[in-house]
Amino acid sequence: MMIMMTATTFLAIRAAHVLVAALWIGATVFASTLLMPAIDASGPTGGQLMQRLNRRGFHVYMAAISITTLASGLYLFWHFTGGFDLSVSTSHAGVVFGLGGVAGLFAGIIGGGVVGRSGKQLQQLVATTITIADDQNHRALLGRIAALKNRMRIGTRLVVGLQTVALVCMAVGHYV
Repeated sequence: MMIMMTATTFLAIRAAHVLVAALWIGATVFASTLLMPAIDASGPTGGQLMQRLNRRGFHVYMAAISITTLASGLYLFWHFTGGFDLSVSTSHAGVVFGLGGVAGLFAGIIGGGVVGRSGKQLQQLVATTITIADDQNHRALLGRIAALKNRMRIGTRLVVGLQTVALVCMAVGHYV
């Protein structure tokens, strides 16, 4: 009976991992290819849209699905390798799954540390630009906003690339 519960738990975690990974990758691709360009093209109203998205929990959603993906992936790798057994971890499948896991981990770090942090700073600066009357300070803030948007754009592209590496590794890991 204990073996059945373990297998059921493993399968539930594996299914949850695939689901949240799909949500994470889909949300990242949607945000980078459709949402952010539309927000940029909206001019000043784009900042209002971002504020509304954040009030509705977009940043919390992204953090939750990325952390859930990474935590469940770590558990699955631990389970696959029998507790990180070196002989299994260095097998062909272990190396491919490990590479995918490292790519996913870096995607999470860049997503939270670069994209998320820049988005939070951007939101604060957009609110500040409304209250500034001094032309020179206003131009400096607009420059900082442009730099943060660029940082987010580059960071998001890196995240999508790393997520793609992770996805491919997870898809082929059992077959190498």
